[in-house]
Amino acid sequence: MPFIEVVAQCIENASSEGKLLYGNDFEIKGNATAKVAGDVYEVLTSGILWDAAAHWNRYMIGGPWVSSPRYAKPTVVADPSRQIAVLNLPRRYDWVRLLVPEARQVITDLRTQLAGKGLTMPTSTPDIAVIVLPDEVHEDELWRTPVGNLNASAQQTLSRAYQKVEGQVEPGEIILAMALKSSLRSDRIYQPLYEANVMQLLLEGHLDAPKVEFEVHVLNAEGTDSGRIYQAASLHSAFTDQAHRAVRELYVPATAAHIVTRFYGFLNGRTAVVPPDDPSPPVLPGTDKFGTATLVGL
Repeated sequence: MPFIEVVAQCIENASSEGKLLYGNDFEIKGNATAKVAGDVYEVLTSGILWDAAAHWNRYMIGGPWVSSPRYAKPTVVADPSRQIAVLNLPRRYDWVRLLVPEARQVITDLRTQLAGKGLTMPTSTPDIAVIVLPDEVHEDELWRTPVGNLNASAQQTLSRAYQKVEGQVEPGEIILAMALKSSLRSDRIYQPLYEANVMQLLLEGHLDAPKVEFEVHVLNAEGTDSGRIYQAASLHSAFTDQAHRAVRELYVPATAAHIVTRFYGFLNGRTAVVPPDDPSPPVLPGTDKFGTATLVGL
């Protein structure tokens, strides 16, 4: 089933029930429908990625690979340090709070310096952050348990998971950030570019993390110039020999299955760069300011 139809079905169900219950008195504004569609899209995607991550993590600790639904087995060597977490971040949440205290202090100092000049460095929250699972929560079965559905309890699991790792994430271990939009309006098309650039400035520029991957997921990008706009270079990297795009890809999901297949492809590629259980620091560009390799576990 096309994923855009999966999201639309929820709206269709609500509209049909409204007409059934209230007849001609039922009325709903288009902007309200669009807002709900965006929320539905975000929750559905979070649930899909959460269950994909749970299967991945189970395999990384030596468990069997899931056979139903059937997806290609990971190509990297299974290792507990390669477990990940999918975090659905709340609105207006400062993602800097995820970072370990030493990293947060670097950003606090920067903001204090800017405040002295009457300036700020606000962050705009990505909808989803994918992180390397911190050592402190490796044993928690939460990260290896699929939600299976999207009832009230499951939605609470998705929306509160970030609290379990707050203050424990190394700068180099935010491996992917996603902005999810049901549609792109011309007046908001630059918002994800701002989100990406601030993350890359703080993590790459001030905390020596490797390239920060940021994606925009949208159900419908027709009628916009988003494809060209999202080719823009990250401002932090633009004038260095490590120049890269601020938004790595504009992704329009075809089906739920494709979202999962693509996600596993990303994890295989990202985790393959570091050998498992290597006692010596990996030889990779950049280490964090605290003497730790920025891709520990990945």
